Amino acid sequence: MALEKMDIYYNSVAETYDDRVRRATTDEDGYIVRMAAAFPMKENLNIIDLGAGTGLQLKPLLEKEATLRATCVDCSGKMLARLKKNLADYSDRVQVVSADFFDHDFGFEFYDGATATMALHYYSEAQKLQLYKNLRVGIKKDGFFLLTDKFCRSEFERKRTEARQPEGHYYTFTPLTVANEAALLFKAGFAEVQVCWAKSNTAVLLATR
Repeated sequence: MALEKMDIYYNSVAETYDDRVRRATTDEDGYIVRMAAAFPMKENLNIIDLGAGTGLQLKPLLEKEATLRATCVDCSGKMLARLKKNLADYSDRVQVVSADFFDHDFGFEFYDGATATMALHYYSEAQKLQLYKNLRVGIKKDGFFLLTDKFCRSEFERKRTEARQPEGHYYTFTPLTVANEAALLFKAGFAEVQVCWAKSNTAVLLATR
């Protein structure tokens, strides 16, 4: 079966996506619940969400803190259309950017923090290293990157999958191990990486600049 480009795949599932992930917003061990618990909340944060999708992962954060502002970047226009509906009550604090986040200009120390929820396990180690380097430059000193994602059990498993991945951004899983993801964040220049929660093949990592 031919691989689908990322934007094509997510445009095709946008209408049913919320039903697939809603459980993660309510279960005690739902990854969105765990992500929200690990988020280093304080007043007047300006964050960027990579692969923001339909916005379900941002809703509990926006509900909790009335001064939080978020830039939501996603390559799928249909997913972002759903996000605008889901986050309509917070539209004055949410900016939507329809783009590949690998091409996004993060600026220099512009954001207080960043999040990525189930958005980065599709990409190679080399692709993510460059993304993390760019992201780090765009985050303020002492800022953070909260990564919630799928991870593999061994590097052999990851390399076997990545070897079949073509150039470009396709809907295909190539997760790293938690240890190697942390090492990649350190290599990109983050000063500290903490595993906030892990269960089965899912974990929440908090990297600080």
